[in-house]
Amino acid sequence: MPQKKSTYSGHDANPIQGSTSEELCLMGPRHLSSHLRFVEESAAAGAQSDASKVAQFWRAAAAIYRQLEVTEAAAADDPQIERLPGAVQRHVDKLIEMPVFRTTFNTVPVAFGMVELDKLIVSQYYITRAIAERLRASCVPPISDKALAELCLPTTPPGSDFKLAGKDSNEFVFVSGSHDMRFLGATLVDPASIAGLSVQGHVKAVVALSVGFSSNLLNTVRFGNRVVLNDGHHRAYVLRAMGFTHVPCVIQVCGSYEEIRLAATPEIYDNSDLYFESPRPPLLRDFDRPDLACHLTTQRLRRQINLRFKVESRQLAI
Repeated sequence: MPQKKSTYSGHDANPIQGSTSEELCLMGPRHLSSHLRFVEESAAAGAQSDASKVAQFWRAAAAIYRQLEVTEAAAADDPQIERLPGAVQRHVDKLIEMPVFRTTFNTVPVAFGMVELDKLIVSQYYITRAIAERLRASCVPPISDKALAELCLPTTPPGSDFKLAGKDSNEFVFVSGSHDMRFLGATLVDPASIAGLSVQGHVKAVVALSVGFSSNLLNTVRFGNRVVLNDGHHRAYVLRAMGFTHVPCVIQVCGSYEEIRLAATPEIYDNSDLYFESPRPPLLRDFDRPDLACHLTTQRLRRQINLRFKVESRQLAI
């Protein structure tokens, strides 16, 4: 088995090919332990020396963020949210009627708008260069409002690779090159709704364990006068690099921290003081600063999901 390799480089790193992947990593203002864990998990060989350099870079970036709390206090406050253009609104009208949207965004009030990118707070600290370049290649200018709507708020499933890699009597293994692959939950299904179902007996219940991809919508969480990106960091990064100042987003409007718990990722909820209260949280535009973001070269990774189930049968007293 080839050894995993990791190298640290400046902001002008060369393109990565073959078995390696390049990550643009925003260093701060927290999460040093998460960065070090990422280095360790993605690169066994040379991880210790890289960890030392990453820690050194992070300390310098953390000091800059402390300065920004004074010089750019309130930089994330009151982002512009403009009305949707006509073509985007028509796209949204179709989107909100789709079951996948209604099921995903059913806990807190939802709005749509063209959100200002330069004041958008980020909660994901890694941009994979290969993903960003693939998105950039698919965006051929001029981009119409209709194309922008489909990119940011897609109504069709992603074209990511996905396959069943193995199975036995009580386990199924799925793999994908997309890190968005996930377990989508367990559902009780009416056997009559499954065409061609064949089992050794008279079936009365079917439990479906679903694996696939998220709704993949560029969505945000709004609380008070701030908006935090919940999903869609790569698309927001690429569109800003292309010169877009505002992009269409789902906006989950939260009125309490309990609603943030329901609408946001655990990262946002667990660090809600950073995102909604600190003078200067991490912003999307910080990825363009070589003193805040560095390049890490790691082994290419793929997502694997193992689904295991266990059956227990008992005789219980009535």
